[in-house]
Amino acid sequence: MIRMIGLDLDGTLLTRNKRLTEENRAALAGAAENGVIVVPVTGRPLAGIPEQILELPFIRYIITSNGAVTTDRAGAHPIRERYMPRETAERTLRAAEGEGIIREFFTGGYGYHDRSTRELLWKRFERTPVLSYLQKSRIEVEDLYEELGGNETIENLSIMCATPEEKDRVLERVKGIKGIRIIYPWPTDLEITSSDADKGEALLSLAQMLGCRREEVMAMGDGNNDLGLMKAAGLSVAMGNSAPEVIEAADYVITDNEHDGVALAVRRYVLERGEY
Repeated sequence: MIRMIGLDLDGTLLTRNKRLTEENRAALAGAAENGVIVVPVTGRPLAGIPEQILELPFIRYIITSNGAVTTDRAGAHPIRERYMPRETAERTLRAAEGEGIIREFFTGGYGYHDRSTRELLWKRFERTPVLSYLQKSRIEVEDLYEELGGNETIENLSIMCATPEEKDRVLERVKGIKGIRIIYPWPTDLEITSSDADKGEALLSLAQMLGCRREEVMAMGDGNNDLGLMKAAGLSVAMGNSAPEVIEAADYVITDNEHDGVALAVRRYVLERGEY
């Protein structure tokens, strides 16, 4: 019997327009009414969690920044943290320097970037649903490295390039840095966390804390940063729009995020307790 659901947001629970459908909301509410713990597990920082998710009364725990931070909303504080050392973050950001490259670091639930990065970021996502998320979750600073300063709570780094070739050049410069985990969300982008941060490990740690066994945990995702989630859970379900490696790692594949894949999976494997 499934007692915990860990699910990605973008590309999984949310549509392309970053909307939570009524079908998905109702299915998760039904699971919660049956005692199932529902946990968003996302690459977003805490400030970037959509209001429509925060308004769900059954969402108490949230795993953010690709597994770096687990927050208990009841106490409004992190209960598990896997931060990147400041020296490692600075070395990585400097290795990724280049004209037209978007570079950000995340701490305290927000992303930080300088003015040149903001201009590039806003231009890249103008007229898309992503822009409102960025406006809510980003803070502009005068100097990226000065803001990094003595910060010892670095959750995540984001590096976005204009082309896959440019991304590959950046990758060559950063992949030898020790103590980091590199994630490939898009052909042009990299997300980098501490090597100790992982969505799957964070979810299983929370499950153990709450008395749930691995076999009682279901995970749903679609992207490269969900691979740890797929491998960690007792039952893993990939969206129909998932990356090929995620589909290969999952136990089952459901319909895509535009057609209420989460609702279908919850009804099939949790509410109806179908065979799996």
